[in-house]
Amino acid sequence: MTSGPHTPAPPVSACATGAPEPAAPRAGRREWTALGAAPPERAGSAAAVLESGQELGGALGMALLGSVGAAVYGRGMSSTVPAVPDAARETLSGAVAVARQFPYQLRETVLSAAFRAFTHSMNMAAAGAAVAMGGAAVLSVALLRGTGSVPADGAGSGARTEGERRPR
Repeated sequence: MTSGPHTPAPPVSACATGAPEPAAPRAGRREWTALGAAPPERAGSAAAVLESGQELGGALGMALLGSVGAAVYGRGMSSTVPAVPDAARETLSGAVAVARQFPYQLRETVLSAAFRAFTHSMNMAAAGAAVAMGGAAVLSVALLRGTGSVPADGAGSGARTEGERRPR
């Protein structure tokens, strides 16, 4: 599905709502390794630290990509319609509110520029996310090459059996 200035909101919202789960596999090598290395009595704490790290990473990523998007949008609005009020350069909803006060021809110019700037800003943020994910994939392959694998049944995940002591 492609989106643009005239794409209805429900399909975009539906795609955005379902996107995070498939994009973030939950039981990867890192989780199995970390949870398997923790003593059984500390498994809850280890899981909490892993979850907190995922939440922090998600929040920082969203803040960074949002900042990139906002900067690109503001720059696009400033270069396209330089005389527009600050509210229109800050957010798309600000541009819509400002445009309502203008006569038809100027309103259409401001709205068209705002929609183009917004679409461009979203594309740039998505490109930034793609580059970051590609970099993370390359880094993961480079750092994890030759470290073995975790079987699908979880055997060999580092989990200890009953009576087995943790090495010191």
